[in-house]
Amino acid sequence: MPNRNELLDMDDDNLLRHCRQECYRASGPGGQHRNTTDSAVRLTVLDGIVVALCADHRSQHRNRADALKRLRSAIAIQLRLPVAPDSASGSKSEWQGSWKLGKKDRRYARFIAHLLDILAHHEWAVGLAAKALGISTGKLIRILAKDPHAWNIVNQARAKLDLVNLRRP
Repeated sequence: MPNRNELLDMDDDNLLRHCRQECYRASGPGGQHRNTTDSAVRLTVLDGIVVALCADHRSQHRNRADALKRLRSAIAIQLRLPVAPDSASGSKSEWQGSWKLGKKDRRYARFIAHLLDILAHHEWAVGLAAKALGISTGKLIRILAKDPHAWNIVNQARAKLDLVNLRRP
């Protein structure tokens, strides 16, 4: 079974091959067309550890594409990999120039996963993580603030350690 980074680096077709895919009829608002076809999609990877679903559209193909995007984000947000002590400080070279990646960029999920790995390695201390990444604390906070899921994960982890929640810039 591939690890987190290998999953995030896969193209959509390869990632789908590693997923269990279920199509079903979603309930909820949408009128008479909502519950007529099995257009909702649920993707499960890593034996059910990470699940993403989409039932926003009437098209199964569109729901599958959106579920894949959500799955990549969920993999990046939920799964942590250990950081080697020597790579925690040298990691800035790997992501040089990547600080302005947008959410539509395929590398974005792996980039956020890397930031969260470094934060977890430094016990969610933003200042230490920023120093290890070679950026300012403010810049790291601004990057995290742009992604609500990452922001929430960081604040939840900090709360478990009785650290103060980060404030949005």
